[in-house]
Order: sequence, then structure tokens, then C-alpha cells
Amino acid sequence: MKRTHLFDEHKKLGAKFTEFGGWEMPVQYTTIIDEHNAVRTNVGVFDTAHMGTFIVTGENAEKFLNYVTLGNISGLPNKKARYSMILNEEGGIKDDIIVYKLGSEYIIVVNAGNLEKSFNWLNKHKMEKVEIKNISGDISLTAIQGPKSAEILQHISETDIKSMKYFTASILKLKDISVDFCRVARTGYTGEDGFEVFISKEQVNKFWKRLMNLSVKPCGLGCRDTLRLEACMPLHGHEIDENINPIDAGFQKIINWNNDFIGKNRLLLLKDKSMRKSIAFECTSGIARNSNEIFSGNKKVGCVTSGSFSPTFKKAIGMALIYANADMNELEVEIHNNRRKIKTVTKPFYKKQK
Repeated sequence: MKRTHLFDEHKKLGAKFTEFGGWEMPVQYTTIIDEHNAVRTNVGVFDTAHMGTFIVTGENAEKFLNYVTLGNISGLPNKKARYSMILNEEGGIKDDIIVYKLGSEYIIVVNAGNLEKSFNWLNKHKMEKVEIKNISGDISLTAIQGPKSAEILQHISETDIKSMKYFTASILKLKDISVDFCRVARTGYTGEDGFEVFISKEQVNKFWKRLMNLSVKPCGLGCRDTLRLEACMPLHGHEIDENINPIDAGFQKIINWNNDFIGKNRLLLLKDKSMRKSIAFECTSGIARNSNEIFSGNKKVGCVTSGSFSPTFKKAIGMALIYANADMNELEVEIHNNRRKIKTVTKPFYKKQK
């Protein structure tokens, strides 16, 4: 398994490790609930260097990115970020991504398990006057998340962090750390306010230690999953995959139908005829897990895509993909051969306070 540049630091902090996307990653340092609550109430820091990072440049960069995503990159202002997806020809979701525009560069962050696949796919469809560079091995990605994240990051930054708006990006200047490459974005995967910092691998240890000196709690992938579930953010391989299209997954609003893109023709056929839908639910008893079957009466109508105990709401929650015509008032989930009633709720479970 691959390891990030901070692996030794994680060991010193007593991390427990797990395999994720071919990487040996910290799953927790103390407890998942403790780390989860730290992000919701204070601040936590995640090593997310397992994620893939590409840079796209060239005269046709915007045109190219429109074509290989949901057509929604056109008009992306400088220093802004946008959530999108890479589709296959049938409209299935190969990966979900965030695209950041900084000057003439577009920075793309892809999922760890899809890095090679996404890079090859982009190169397969690359246009003239477009360059794609995989910088994943040269930089490290660190996420500082929580209501006090701006205060903490400002403490070690010369850049005006606090004035940055949500889903914006900037070149980052750190105090007393000379860095070859450093970018910051006010984005995250927790449903909380937060920042993601791209930094040269040579300086990431110093950056991490500076954060630890400010008594920031290190957090693992365990609470990252419960945090994103509460925020109803999708995980590739669960809520989205190559057999699920963005309409069924609930992301029709971010599709730009005015632009041509891979998979558009197939999606047009499904636009008003979606057979499935993604729902959020609460369990009346038990905890639903991925792949548990959903029933309406005696008819199987779908499957759980993610499920867990919610540390914030202290109840079992989940998301599922079900038939669009299923009776929403009679849903049950099968857990250990026993059916338990579930209550559908409006997404997301958790929304950060303004």
C-alpha cells in the first residue's frame, strides 16, 4: 500500500490505520465520535494526500473541461471552485471532482481510488492546445475543517484567509515557511466551514507540525465519513458510480445542458424519465449499512448506499437509492434478516450555521 508524506507523523500521534483506495491511511487517532465532534464544534485537520491532483492548462482548457465534465465549467471566474463529475458515454459517473481556477491554471481534485482511471480518461479525450499534468506525487493535500478553521489557518498565514468566500481559491503565503507550491481553497468534505491546502511535499511536515502546535485535533477517515454522511455528500462507490447517473443521484441541477459533454445524449433520454432517486432516511431501530436492502411492502425497491450512527444527532441515519415510484410512507430496511421501518427526511441532515 502507498503511504502519504505524513505517515510517520500519524504513527507518532497514535493513529490506527486502514486501507483506502490503495493507501494506508489514518482511520482514527482517539475515537471517531471525539474527532467528529471536534470538527462540528471547533476544528480538525485531515491528511487527504491520497486524493489525486491534476493541473490542466492551455488555450482550450475550458472547452476541454466542459466536454469531460457536466458542461458546467464554462464561465468559472478566476479564484473560484466548482463541483462537477466525469461521466462515461452512458452517463454513468466515473468520478466526482472539484475544479479550481487560478489564473491560467485549472486544478482538479479526483478521488484516490479513481486517480489513474480519471487521468487516463482525461488524456484519452484531450484536445489540441491542452496540457494535463498529474502533480499528485509532488504535492500534499491537507484539510482544515470546522467553525474555527479560518481563525487557526490565519494564525500561520500571511494571506487574508478570513475574507475568503466559500468555494473560492487563492495562492497561499505561509508565515516563516518558504514553499515552492502552495494553494488554498475554502472547500471541504465535512459540511462544515473549512479549507483545503495544496502544499509541496517537501514542506508538508513543517506545515502539519505548525498546526499540531496550535492544538488542532488530527482526524482520520472514520469521522470524515460520518461528517460527509450528515451533510449528504456522495462517496464514489456508494451514492455514485459508473452505473449511476447524476440525475438518479440527485445532481441534475449542476448539469449545464447548453454545452456538449460526454454522456449528454444518454442523459437527455433520462432527463424526465428517471427510474431511481437518492433519499436520506433515519432508522427507527438498528443501524443500516451499505448494501442493506430497502423494501416497500414485500417488494424490494432499492439499497442503502451509506449508513452509520450520527454523532451529531445521536441516531442512525443513511442514504439509499430506490425506485422513483416507491411508496415513501411504507419503507423498511432489512438489517440482519429483520426489517426495520425507516423515515425519509429532507437532505441534508446537517447544514452549517451561517
